[in-house]
Amino acid sequence: MYKLKNMAKRASTFALAVSMLAGVGASAVPATTFADALNPLTERSLTLSSSSPGWLHNDGSGNNDTQFAPAGSGPNGLKTGETFQFRVSTDSTTSPTVKAFTLKYCTSPAGECTAPGNVGIDASTNPSEASDPGKTDVTKQSALDVNYTNPTAGTNITSAHGDFMVLYGENLTTASVSSGWEMATSRETDHDGWNTTGDNLVTLTNELGGLNVAGGTKVWIVFFASDTNYITNPGSGSFFVKINDFSSDTVFTTTPGGTIIDGGVTVANVMNESIWITTKVLETMSFSVGTENPDTTVRPHGSCDAITENEQIKMGADDAEFSLRTTTAYDAHSYWRLSTNSSGGATVYYSGATLNNTVGDEIEAIGATKQKSIVGSEQFGLAIDTTPDVLDTSDVANNGTPPVQKITPLTATTNYTEGAGLATNPDPNTNVSKFAFEKESLTSPVAIATNDDTVTECATGKMRYIANIAPSTPAGVYTTKVNYIAAPQF
Repeated sequence: MYKLKNMAKRASTFALAVSMLAGVGASAVPATTFADALNPLTERSLTLSSSSPGWLHNDGSGNNDTQFAPAGSGPNGLKTGETFQFRVSTDSTTSPTVKAFTLKYCTSPAGECTAPGNVGIDASTNPSEASDPGKTDVTKQSALDVNYTNPTAGTNITSAHGDFMVLYGENLTTASVSSGWEMATSRETDHDGWNTTGDNLVTLTNELGGLNVAGGTKVWIVFFASDTNYITNPGSGSFFVKINDFSSDTVFTTTPGGTIIDGGVTVANVMNESIWITTKVLETMSFSVGTENPDTTVRPHGSCDAITENEQIKMGADDAEFSLRTTTAYDAHSYWRLSTNSSGGATVYYSGATLNNTVGDEIEAIGATKQKSIVGSEQFGLAIDTTPDVLDTSDVANNGTPPVQKITPLTATTNYTEGAGLATNPDPNTNVSKFAFEKESLTSPVAIATNDDTVTECATGKMRYIANIAPSTPAGVYTTKVNYIAAPQF
């Protein structure tokens, strides 16, 4: 590049000396001729946000949505963004200032320009194209179209990029922003080609400071895609973009002595359909209940071991055959553990009757609204106890990570959140935990913990039960079964 520039300068000096010897005035050398006009833009490239044809703009499920095929994404060829990068040859720190860029999209790198696209083939003028099923299938046709309405220039590449930006620097993320640019699009072809109607010429102008950079500086021109402003890819094949820069923001002449600085070069790209991959992740679910937390015992632990121990819970004084007394409350615990890959979350319900005997006597259920334990009055209830157990962490070497007792990502429902704390004191004012139980859960299960928006890797619920009796509670053997139900949402 250095040799080319110096050869150009030497040639210009020699030509001027000859003209002077021949008696030709200095005015014969146009004042607007720059030696570097002989040098092209170098290290050119064009990066597309998508190489999909413009007619292809859906995701792997065939949907054109904002999550997996948004504007500016790989699957979306209808609404794309583009990034041009190149190095300028001419030093414009003094003159000539770069006041404009043009980018023209064509089907060939030289000669007449036909706008890229495969829409509306005319059999009389394009018989070869008209006989090609790939170009006459209306579901696979689109025209190159730079579709920007009132585009705005960005000021920050990450937070305020607008619709387009002109930058300079070695790396795009740290490049300096060149301000004052305006963008216009138009339809320009040198002869009649396919019946494509999109704009294929972009003109960037700057009537203010322009771009003043040293020769060899890397320049970036970035067009961002949104739902309203975007570039539509042609329907098939390759295309070329002719790039020029100019010293004027109004006159764009590429002939010797014109306003062109560097340029007269192209970048290329080609359309390809996306690789379509499909597979399945099958639904999984593990739900176990019991009376022992498996992570409290000394043994090898998996990441979410199922609860396997499920002994009958005996509530009451162990020195009186586990009978209830009016002078104290009695509590007990059980556990449930849930893991599922349901992306819509999951809910855990309980279903059961209150404590009852064989002749139909019942210990009164607390009801739907949570209450403290009140010794001496009939109560049966349950709640989620957040008090952590003492877990066995001795098997970390084999398991990799110690067990963790947590209910997240599920959260306890309103009336079942306060199962931790004192509950058995005869003075109800000192009790802090609260319980609830709905008899109707026997036929209409009641939600006790829920999560509605994410996968449940491993949630452990520690359930606490409370039982109180009054002096008038009929004698008898009271039993119940409480069933826990998990309902993942796939």
